[in-house]
Amino acid sequence: MTPLLRPFALFALLAGASTAAAEDPPAFPKEIAVPAGHAPVLTARAKGVQIYRSVDNKDGKPEWVLEAPLAELTNAKGEPIGLHFGGPPFGGPAWEAADGTRLVRDKALDVKSAPAPKAQTDLPWLLVRVKADSDDPGVFAKVTYIQRVLTEGGQAPAALPKRANTRVGVPYRATYVFYAPAK
Repeated sequence: MTPLLRPFALFALLAGASTAAAEDPPAFPKEIAVPAGHAPVLTARAKGVQIYRSVDNKDGKPEWVLEAPLAELTNAKGEPIGLHFGGPPFGGPAWEAADGTRLVRDKALDVKSAPAPKAQTDLPWLLVRVKADSDDPGVFAKVTYIQRVLTEGGQAPAALPKRANTRVGVPYRATYVFYAPAK
């Protein structure tokens, strides 16, 4: 191989290695491990906000509480594939695919959590047991667990609110991995 082509060959080799590595799921903390017998069926990137509302705590001082997420879900190519949101009608978080299938948190199991590497600013990583909110067939119909990982941002503002009933949207990004029972 000529010396001029060696850098290109090395680049091609490294590019191929990074592509293969991107397809392998990263190692997640054991606290948010998916139970045996489940396999990933979809990975989505989320970009949006975590909405916080100020409420008076038991001492009568305002503090931030999470109200709901609001984010667009995209595939690896950046194409929209769904939404992530929440609030009172759903009793917590919900994920809706472009085909209309929707997942809600299954409150029969507690959400499991692990701190993000940058816990001061980034949301914790989670394992959430979910269930479809209808019997409709579609992308999310068989999903039973979701991991929220690789978070960036989204923590409540460091500055305390001045009064109750103020809302703020804190930008965040995350990766959501959807799991269904393995066949």
